[in-house]
Amino acid sequence: MNDEANNIKRQIAITRRDELGHPPLHLDNNSRLCLNCNRAINDEINIIEADPACLRLNVLTQSASQTCVICNAQEDIGRLTIHCRVNVFIEVNIYIPDNVRSCEHHLDENGMFHNRLLPGLRFINRPYLIKGPQLQLFLQHLRNVSANKVKGIDDKNLTEDEFKCIAPVSKQQFEELFTYCDPVYYNGKLRQIKRKDLLMFLCKMRQGLSDDFLKIIFDYHSRQTVSSVVACVRTSLLERFVPTNIGLQSITRENFIEQHVTEFANELYNPRPAEPKVIAVIDSTYAYVHKSKSFRVLRQSYCFHKNRHLLKPTLIVAPDGFILMICGPYFSDAGNNDANIIREEFERDANTLREWFQNQDIVLVDRGYRDAVPLLQHLGIDHRMPAFLQRGHRQLSTEDGNESRIIIKNRWVVEARNGHLKSVFKFLGQTMNLQHAQNLSGSYRIAGAILNRYHPLINMQDVNAEFARQMLQRSTVPNAIQARVEVDNLRLRNGQWRRLYGEDVPDFPLLDLGYLKDLTMGIYQINLAPSYIQDKLIRENDEELQLDEHINEPGFLRIRLFSRFRNVVKHQIFIAYTANQMENIDNNADNNPISGYYCTCQSGARSLGTCAHVASVLWYLGFARHQPNIKYPDTSLLDTTLDAAYRQPADIAQNINVDVIDIN
Repeated sequence: MNDEANNIKRQIAITRRDELGHPPLHLDNNSRLCLNCNRAINDEINIIEADPACLRLNVLTQSASQTCVICNAQEDIGRLTIHCRVNVFIEVNIYIPDNVRSCEHHLDENGMFHNRLLPGLRFINRPYLIKGPQLQLFLQHLRNVSANKVKGIDDKNLTEDEFKCIAPVSKQQFEELFTYCDPVYYNGKLRQIKRKDLLMFLCKMRQGLSDDFLKIIFDYHSRQTVSSVVACVRTSLLERFVPTNIGLQSITRENFIEQHVTEFANELYNPRPAEPKVIAVIDSTYAYVHKSKSFRVLRQSYCFHKNRHLLKPTLIVAPDGFILMICGPYFSDAGNNDANIIREEFERDANTLREWFQNQDIVLVDRGYRDAVPLLQHLGIDHRMPAFLQRGHRQLSTEDGNESRIIIKNRWVVEARNGHLKSVFKFLGQTMNLQHAQNLSGSYRIAGAILNRYHPLINMQDVNAEFARQMLQRSTVPNAIQARVEVDNLRLRNGQWRRLYGEDVPDFPLLDLGYLKDLTMGIYQINLAPSYIQDKLIRENDEELQLDEHINEPGFLRIRLFSRFRNVVKHQIFIAYTANQMENIDNNADNNPISGYYCTCQSGARSLGTCAHVASVLWYLGFARHQPNIKYPDTSLLDTTLDAAYRQPADIAQNINVDVIDIN
């Protein structure tokens, strides 16, 4: 063979080695090719000579044509289907000849290679001649794939994270939910619910997208088609899925008590814990709507409390967050206050609701339900409501403050579920047009049913019956610091105090977050602490916390904190501590480093837990100032947004009235 032919072979061999990722090898006239490589290279040369403009493809390479292309097995192998070969060509641009074989366990139920195997396929880019019938068959299947490809979003092509971004359920949960989508009659015709229809409905609920936008991304013919599909899916889910997962018919009293009345709530609220009762939390939420051209609708949907047009669904929730039922929605004018709504529910659905709630059952409500108390008492239902501030008083008593803290400890779950409805289903959190508001009841019930079935319940960590007993015991302890402050008039006698800064109290005990959490009986107040401390430092235009110490008693401090609600409000906090404890606190130790506290805010007299002002001071002095990195709220908006009043931090701190009543 002449030198020119050898040079061509040598160049082709070097190219193939490079494409296969083999290490460089010096080839000369003494180098040799194996018989298979020599035959393959000769075939390539012949094809190029016959047609210099021939088509080059990424052609699969394998060790032997009669073995498995993946593992080189020789038994129990079969030829790949044309569907598999076409799929590989589409996914990774590798052409597989028709005689290639593979083991069955490398293929999925559809006869396709598992996706994890595709990156490992080896190929060589070379001229390749596909015979006429094979080329015709291959092109025909490519055409079929293109014709059958689903336009718009296809749930089968989405990853789990992508699917959860579109829908409020996982892919597996979607499969189960789809089994509830029975055909429904719409405009006189029986309509089937397709997978794409359900996914589009869930996407609308999850992201709150407009029908015009959903038409584009899900490839519907028109906006009207999207609206009709939404109506069909909503009707279908309301027929069988919703009654199974939410409402009084979905669960019996016995199952509700056994599965959803936690031992913590039963011990805390039930005077006879050995005889469990139904314990439920009731509260209304807000669904904002656009203005109506109907003057009556305009008046009845306007809420003076929120200064907006809205409707009010009402939730009845178990102590663990299970939504028992969603009532309404109701209008939001004065005639539709919380008390009137709950009275209407018991009167309108008298048989079902009054039979389900029985004598000595317990409901937790807020102060807006005070006018419904006679009805609850008439039905024999025990109600728990936070205490009211007595006329002429500026602060709740220690007993009332402790009782309110006990009620709030588990009543927040209904607020959390209201928040979940609007965060998981953004459609419910946005301002709705009146067309969607007409179907608000169904939308809320579907959302509640999905939360009940597919989302976790609310689990309060480290909360059990023993913790409830500790709360009840601590609620009976009087506030000794309050008594001392009032007897000695320490709020006004400034002569008994001397000014210090945070760094001037090195003997203040080190407190860990576990101790603070135990002291406050939760984490809500601790989470507010960075904001309170930052606000005080900014207003006082100082980098250190200013405080006062009693001149005759080291370990007795007074600190002033600003209200987070009103500029003119400032509270005094009194803290007594045991000095010279510089080690981390053992929560089980007998000697408590914080011997007492009192705040002049509305709820600051309680001894069960602390208000947010006391918690903020303890957090800063005992924990935050000893940490290298404490994250405070971002204030960059103050630098990027104009203020027509030209307020500076020092200006805000002027003309502050001390001891103005405020709810923290």
